[in-house]
Amino acid sequence: MKKIAILIITGLFFCTGAMAQSKDVKNDKQAIKSSIRDKKEDKKETRKDLAHLKINSAMKENKEVGRHRRSIHKQGEHLEKHGVKHPVAKAKHEVNEEKEMKKDSK
Repeated sequence: MKKIAILIITGLFFCTGAMAQSKDVKNDKQAIKSSIRDKKEDKKETRKDLAHLKINSAMKENKEVGRHRRSIHKQGEHLEKHGVKHPVAKAKHEVNEEKEMKKDSK
């Protein structure tokens, strides 16, 4: 009787743990997508400033692009630990697909 109760309790414990991780993974995937979008916008502004010879502001924005890049890779490592294969590449493809869908709808 005690063995059955212990097995049921441990089973419930593992099930709730697995369900909680799936929600975190979904949220982390959304976070990595938004980080990629922010990085692209900042990189575009940096290149625009360089074209207009605004070197100081371009350097500051380029440092911000580096921070975004580092955070993206850390988020990717975190997702890989949770079993997602190639999270950064998948997120980049999804961001590009969403961008293309917006272009097509206009």
